[in-house]
Amino acid sequence: MVVCQLSFVCQQELSLETVQNAISQLFEEYRYNGQILGREFGLSLTNDAFVCRLVCPEETSLQSANDSEEVKDAKQALAALQVDGPIVEVIGLESQSDFSDMCEQPRGYVLYSTFVQSCSPVRCSEHFMPVPLYKLPAEVRYDLIKWQENQAACDQLQMNALGSLESRMVNQLSDPHSDLNQQGRRLANAIEHTTEKPVYQYLYRVGGESKQKELERKCPSCGGDWSLQAPLFELFDFKCDACRLVSNLSWDFQ
Repeated sequence: MVVCQLSFVCQQELSLETVQNAISQLFEEYRYNGQILGREFGLSLTNDAFVCRLVCPEETSLQSANDSEEVKDAKQALAALQVDGPIVEVIGLESQSDFSDMCEQPRGYVLYSTFVQSCSPVRCSEHFMPVPLYKLPAEVRYDLIKWQENQAACDQLQMNALGSLESRMVNQLSDPHSDLNQQGRRLANAIEHTTEKPVYQYLYRVGGESKQKELERKCPSCGGDWSLQAPLFELFDFKCDACRLVSNLSWDFQ
């Protein structure tokens, strides 16, 4: 990931609210297109320019070639107000994030996220690095962000062990038939249909009776064998090619 600074310069007198709203709309569209990461954007007025620093998946993320139609519309709205920008300056690497996947043509994908991550929830199946959303089918990008928000909320609640909510959230994260995972499955299927590449979905696993019982666990969807001889990416101990699922040995026994 990289840090980019965006500047906007007004060429006519405008109210602060008008400019901020137009810039915020651009940022929202950038976010839903996967060109910027996170949900909070600190916009400051410095001399004659509005300035903001954002995290992007790649140095080229904000190039117009990656713009969605909604991003283009937001840029046109700024131009109509005679606001120049965004003027983009790449500051440098963002040291606390994963690097984006560099594959030109990934062989497959994994739908995976946690409550602490703001990067793309879709990862390369070869290197397990985040794939920028603008490299995925346009029709799933917005819904992937919404799925990721739902997933993060469930993951945060179960990590906080908030009473009766904990077991309900664990079920959402681990049951392939839960509302959350069915939402994810639909998105995975849509990506697979468009790209013609396999898309696996991660099922969280905690609890269980013993490590041995965990190792003998069958795929919760088809009941087939899915145990791997060696962990994949030092994270996944189970993989079902028929159901496109991956999972871990229960965290209670690691």
